[in-house]
Amino acid sequence: STRVFVRDSLKIILPEKAAEIDAQIDPGEYGVESYYLRMTCCFIFVLGLWPDLIGSSDMVYLLYHAPTKAMPWMIYEKGSAQSDKKSISPQKGVDTEECVRFQVNGMPLQWKIFNFFMILLPKIYIWFLTADIGIVFLLETSSIEEMIINAVALNFILGIDETLCSALMSPMVKYMLENMEDYALFDAAEQSADSEKEAFQRHVKDTTWSLRSPELYAQLVPPRLVVMFLITSFFICKYYTENCASSPDGGLVSTAVHMPKSSQMSFLSFLFGPFP
Repeated sequence: STRVFVRDSLKIILPEKAAEIDAQIDPGEYGVESYYLRMTCCFIFVLGLWPDLIGSSDMVYLLYHAPTKAMPWMIYEKGSAQSDKKSISPQKGVDTEECVRFQVNGMPLQWKIFNFFMILLPKIYIWFLTADIGIVFLLETSSIEEMIINAVALNFILGIDETLCSALMSPMVKYMLENMEDYALFDAAEQSADSEKEAFQRHVKDTTWSLRSPELYAQLVPPRLVVMFLITSFFICKYYTENCASSPDGGLVSTAVHMPKSSQMSFLSFLFGPFP
Protein backbone atom coordinates (compact mmCIF):
# COMPACT_ATOMS: atom_id res chain seq x y z
CA SER A 1 0.00 0.00 0.00
CA THR A 2 2.94 2.37 0.63
CA ARG A 3 4.26 1.88 -2.89
CA VAL A 4 0.81 2.53 -4.35
CA PHE A 5 0.59 5.71 -2.29
CA VAL A 6 3.93 6.91 -3.70
CA ARG A 7 2.80 6.20 -7.26
CA ASP A 8 -0.51 8.01 -6.79
CA SER A 9 1.29 10.96 -5.16
CA LEU A 10 3.54 11.28 -8.20
CA LYS A 11 0.48 11.25 -10.45
CA ILE A 12 -1.06 14.07 -8.41
CA ILE A 13 2.13 16.14 -8.59
CA LEU A 14 2.76 15.38 -12.28
CA PRO A 15 -0.67 14.80 -13.84
CA GLU A 16 0.69 15.34 -17.35
CA LYS A 17 2.95 12.28 -16.90
CA ALA A 18 0.30 9.97 -15.43
CA ALA A 19 0.54 7.48 -18.30
CA GLU A 20 4.33 7.35 -18.07
CA ILE A 21 4.19 6.90 -14.29
CA ASP A 22 1.75 3.98 -14.64
CA ALA A 23 4.04 2.38 -17.20
CA GLN A 24 7.31 2.84 -15.31
CA ILE A 25 6.32 2.46 -11.63
CA ASP A 26 5.22 -1.03 -10.61
CA PRO A 27 3.76 -1.24 -7.08
CA GLY A 28 3.99 -5.02 -7.10
CA GLU A 29 5.93 -7.24 -4.70
CA TYR A 30 9.57 -6.60 -5.45
CA GLY A 31 11.11 -5.42 -2.18
CA VAL A 32 11.82 -8.70 -0.40
CA GLU A 33 14.05 -11.08 -2.31
CA SER A 34 12.68 -14.14 -0.47
CA TYR A 35 8.97 -14.61 0.14
CA TYR A 36 9.70 -17.43 2.60
CA LEU A 37 11.80 -15.08 4.72
CA ARG A 38 8.76 -12.87 5.15
CA MET A 39 6.67 -15.84 6.29
CA THR A 40 9.43 -17.00 8.66
CA CYS A 41 9.67 -13.59 10.32
CA CYS A 42 5.89 -13.52 10.77
CA PHE A 43 6.03 -16.98 12.37
CA ILE A 44 8.82 -15.87 14.74
CA PHE A 45 6.69 -12.90 15.75
CA VAL A 46 3.69 -15.16 16.49
CA LEU A 47 6.05 -17.45 18.42
CA GLY A 48 6.88 -14.53 20.70
CA LEU A 49 3.15 -13.88 21.24
CA TRP A 50 2.43 -17.49 22.15
CA PRO A 51 3.11 -17.24 25.94
CA ASP A 52 0.56 -14.41 26.25
CA LEU A 53 -2.07 -16.51 24.47
CA ILE A 54 -1.31 -19.47 26.75
CA GLY A 55 -1.66 -17.15 29.74
CA SER A 56 -5.14 -16.17 28.58
CA SER A 57 -6.15 -19.82 28.12
CA ASP A 58 -4.82 -20.65 31.60
CA MET A 59 -6.91 -17.81 33.02
CA VAL A 60 -10.03 -19.21 31.34
CA TYR A 61 -9.20 -22.62 32.80
CA LEU A 62 -8.74 -21.12 36.27
CA LEU A 63 -11.97 -19.13 36.21
CA TYR A 64 -13.87 -22.25 35.17
CA HIS A 65 -12.35 -24.73 37.64
CA ALA A 66 -11.81 -22.52 40.69
CA PRO A 67 -14.59 -22.85 43.29
CA THR A 68 -17.20 -20.10 43.05
CA LYS A 69 -17.04 -19.07 46.68
CA ALA A 70 -14.91 -16.82 48.84
CA MET A 71 -11.80 -18.66 49.98
CA PRO A 72 -8.58 -17.29 51.52
CA TRP A 73 -5.60 -16.73 49.21
CA MET A 74 -3.31 -15.96 52.17
CA ILE A 75 -2.89 -18.68 54.78
CA TYR A 76 -0.95 -18.30 58.00
CA GLU A 77 0.72 -21.38 59.42
CA LYS A 78 2.90 -22.12 62.45
CA GLY A 79 5.70 -24.65 62.55
CA SER A 80 4.88 -26.12 59.12
CA ALA A 81 7.36 -27.51 56.64
CA GLN A 82 6.59 -24.53 54.49
CA SER A 83 7.96 -22.20 57.16
CA ASP A 84 11.37 -23.88 56.92
CA LYS A 85 11.63 -22.86 53.24
CA LYS A 86 9.80 -19.55 53.05
CA SER A 87 9.71 -17.75 56.36
CA ILE A 88 8.89 -14.13 56.86
CA SER A 89 11.73 -11.93 57.97
CA PRO A 90 11.39 -11.05 61.64
CA GLN A 91 9.65 -7.74 62.22
CA LYS A 92 8.41 -5.91 65.23
CA GLY A 93 5.30 -7.59 66.60
CA VAL A 94 5.55 -10.63 64.32
CA ASP A 95 6.27 -14.10 65.66
CA THR A 96 9.25 -15.65 63.85
CA GLU A 97 7.59 -19.08 63.97
CA GLU A 98 4.70 -17.88 61.88
CA CYS A 99 4.69 -18.36 58.11
CA VAL A 100 2.40 -16.99 55.46
CA ARG A 101 1.50 -19.08 52.43
CA PHE A 102 -0.04 -17.66 49.25
CA GLN A 103 -2.23 -19.98 47.21
CA VAL A 104 -4.63 -19.53 44.31
CA ASN A 105 -8.06 -20.39 45.63
CA GLY A 106 -11.77 -19.93 45.02
CA MET A 107 -13.40 -16.56 44.38
CA PRO A 108 -16.99 -15.27 44.50
CA LEU A 109 -19.06 -15.09 41.34
CA GLN A 110 -18.90 -11.30 41.15
CA TRP A 111 -15.10 -11.41 41.15
CA LYS A 112 -15.09 -14.05 38.42
CA ILE A 113 -17.34 -11.82 36.30
CA PHE A 114 -15.11 -8.83 37.02
CA ASN A 115 -11.96 -10.72 36.04
CA PHE A 116 -13.63 -12.03 32.88
CA PHE A 117 -14.82 -8.68 31.53
CA MET A 118 -12.16 -6.34 32.93
CA ILE A 119 -9.03 -8.48 32.59
CA LEU A 120 -9.52 -11.53 30.37
CA LEU A 121 -11.43 -9.97 27.45
CA PRO A 122 -9.16 -6.86 27.23
CA LYS A 123 -6.12 -9.12 27.46
CA ILE A 124 -7.31 -11.28 24.54
CA TYR A 125 -8.27 -8.25 22.46
CA ILE A 126 -4.92 -6.53 23.07
CA TRP A 127 -3.24 -9.75 21.98
CA PHE A 128 -5.30 -9.73 18.79
CA LEU A 129 -4.41 -6.07 18.15
CA THR A 130 -0.72 -6.75 18.72
CA ALA A 131 -0.68 -9.77 16.40
CA ASP A 132 -2.59 -7.97 13.64
CA ILE A 133 -0.55 -4.76 13.73
CA GLY A 134 2.73 -6.66 14.03
CA ILE A 135 1.98 -8.85 11.00
CA VAL A 136 0.99 -5.77 8.97
CA PHE A 137 4.22 -4.06 10.02
CA LEU A 138 6.33 -7.04 8.94
CA LEU A 139 4.51 -7.52 5.64
CA GLU A 140 4.95 -3.83 4.82
CA THR A 141 8.71 -4.08 5.36
CA SER A 142 10.60 -4.26 2.07
CA SER A 143 14.26 -5.24 2.52
CA ILE A 144 15.66 -8.38 4.12
CA GLU A 145 17.79 -6.50 6.65
CA GLU A 146 14.89 -4.39 7.87
CA MET A 147 12.65 -7.47 8.02
CA ILE A 148 15.00 -9.32 10.40
CA ILE A 149 15.62 -6.21 12.52
CA ASN A 150 11.90 -5.47 12.79
CA ALA A 151 11.12 -9.05 13.80
CA VAL A 152 13.64 -8.79 16.64
CA ALA A 153 12.39 -5.31 17.58
CA LEU A 154 8.78 -6.49 17.80
CA ASN A 155 9.77 -9.30 20.17
CA PHE A 156 11.56 -6.71 22.29
CA ILE A 157 8.40 -4.60 22.41
CA LEU A 158 6.44 -7.62 23.66
CA GLY A 159 8.57 -7.64 26.82
CA ILE A 160 7.96 -4.00 27.73
CA ASP A 161 5.01 -4.87 30.00
CA GLU A 162 7.15 -7.28 32.02
CA THR A 163 9.90 -4.66 32.27
CA LEU A 164 7.40 -2.09 33.58
CA CYS A 165 6.03 -4.55 36.13
CA SER A 166 9.48 -5.47 37.43
CA ALA A 167 10.45 -1.79 37.70
CA LEU A 168 7.23 -0.35 39.16
CA MET A 169 5.88 -3.24 41.23
CA SER A 170 6.40 -2.99 44.97
CA PRO A 171 8.61 -5.60 46.71
CA MET A 172 5.60 -6.87 48.68
CA VAL A 173 3.63 -7.63 45.51
CA LYS A 174 6.68 -9.25 43.93
CA TYR A 175 7.09 -11.50 46.95
CA MET A 176 3.43 -12.51 46.86
CA LEU A 177 3.52 -13.34 43.14
CA GLU A 178 6.80 -15.24 43.35
CA ASN A 179 5.51 -17.39 46.23
CA MET A 180 1.97 -17.86 44.93
CA GLU A 181 1.15 -21.56 44.74
CA ASP A 182 -0.83 -22.90 41.80
CA TYR A 183 -4.37 -24.11 42.13
CA ALA A 184 -4.33 -27.89 42.58
CA LEU A 185 -6.55 -29.59 40.01
CA PHE A 186 -5.97 -33.07 41.48
CA ASP A 187 -4.66 -34.62 44.65
CA ALA A 188 -0.97 -35.36 44.25
CA ALA A 189 -1.08 -37.70 47.25
CA GLU A 190 -3.35 -40.10 45.36
CA GLN A 191 -0.91 -40.24 42.45
CA SER A 192 2.09 -40.85 44.70
CA ALA A 193 0.19 -43.57 46.61
CA ASP A 194 0.13 -45.87 43.58
CA SER A 195 2.34 -48.91 43.78
CA GLU A 196 5.25 -49.42 41.41
CA LYS A 197 3.28 -52.07 39.50
CA GLU A 198 0.29 -49.75 39.01
CA ALA A 199 2.55 -46.92 37.89
CA PHE A 200 4.30 -49.22 35.41
CA GLN A 201 1.00 -50.49 33.99
CA ARG A 202 -0.26 -46.94 33.56
CA HIS A 203 2.99 -46.02 31.79
CA VAL A 204 2.70 -49.02 29.43
CA LYS A 205 -0.89 -48.07 28.63
CA ASP A 206 0.14 -44.49 27.82
CA THR A 207 2.89 -45.64 25.43
CA THR A 208 0.89 -48.30 23.58
CA TRP A 209 0.58 -46.61 20.18
CA SER A 210 -0.02 -47.71 16.62
CA LEU A 211 -0.05 -45.94 13.27
CA ARG A 212 -3.74 -45.22 13.85
CA SER A 213 -3.22 -43.70 17.28
CA PRO A 214 -3.75 -39.91 17.43
CA GLU A 215 -1.33 -39.76 20.38
CA LEU A 216 1.52 -40.87 18.12
CA TYR A 217 0.98 -38.01 15.67
CA ALA A 218 0.49 -35.59 18.55
CA GLN A 219 4.00 -36.50 19.73
CA LEU A 220 5.51 -36.28 16.24
CA VAL A 221 3.78 -33.00 15.35
CA PRO A 222 3.08 -30.95 18.50
CA PRO A 223 -0.44 -29.46 18.47
CA ARG A 224 0.96 -26.12 19.60
CA LEU A 225 3.13 -25.95 16.49
CA VAL A 226 0.08 -26.58 14.30
CA VAL A 227 -1.88 -23.84 16.12
CA MET A 228 1.01 -21.39 15.62
CA PHE A 229 1.03 -22.11 11.89
CA LEU A 230 -2.73 -21.63 11.74
CA ILE A 231 -2.57 -18.31 13.60
CA THR A 232 0.23 -17.05 11.36
CA SER A 233 -1.65 -18.15 8.23
CA PHE A 234 -4.83 -16.45 9.45
CA PHE A 235 -3.24 -13.03 9.96
CA ILE A 236 -1.27 -13.26 6.70
CA CYS A 237 -4.43 -14.16 4.75
CA LYS A 238 -6.25 -11.36 6.55
CA TYR A 239 -3.61 -8.88 5.41
CA TYR A 240 -3.73 -9.93 1.76
CA THR A 241 -7.54 -10.07 1.79
CA GLU A 242 -7.85 -6.51 3.11
CA ASN A 243 -4.97 -4.87 1.27
CA CYS A 244 -4.67 -6.69 -2.07
CA ALA A 245 -6.80 -7.27 -5.14
CA SER A 246 -6.51 -9.78 -7.97
CA SER A 247 -4.87 -8.54 -11.14
CA PRO A 248 -5.88 -9.64 -14.66
CA ASP A 249 -2.82 -11.89 -14.91
CA GLY A 250 -3.82 -13.80 -11.76
CA GLY A 251 -1.46 -12.15 -9.26
CA LEU A 252 -2.14 -9.88 -6.31
CA VAL A 253 -1.60 -6.13 -6.34
CA SER A 254 -2.19 -3.51 -3.71
CA THR A 255 -5.63 -1.96 -3.48
CA ALA A 256 -6.15 1.69 -4.32
CA VAL A 257 -4.89 4.13 -1.67
CA HIS A 258 -6.77 7.37 -1.11
CA MET A 259 -5.76 10.56 0.60
CA PRO A 260 -6.68 10.56 4.32
CA LYS A 261 -9.70 12.58 5.37
CA SER A 262 -7.85 13.93 8.40
CA SER A 263 -4.31 14.12 9.68
CA GLN A 264 -5.40 12.84 13.10
CA MET A 265 -6.64 9.39 14.06
CA SER A 266 -9.12 8.79 16.86
CA PHE A 267 -8.66 6.27 19.63
CA LEU A 268 -11.60 4.25 18.26
CA SER A 269 -9.71 3.75 15.00
CA PHE A 270 -6.96 2.08 17.01
CA LEU A 271 -9.40 -0.18 18.86
CA PHE A 272 -11.42 -1.22 15.83
CA GLY A 273 -8.66 -0.97 13.22
CA PRO A 274 -8.22 -4.76 12.77
CA PHE A 275 -11.85 -5.13 11.70
CA PRO A 276 -12.50 -4.38 8.03
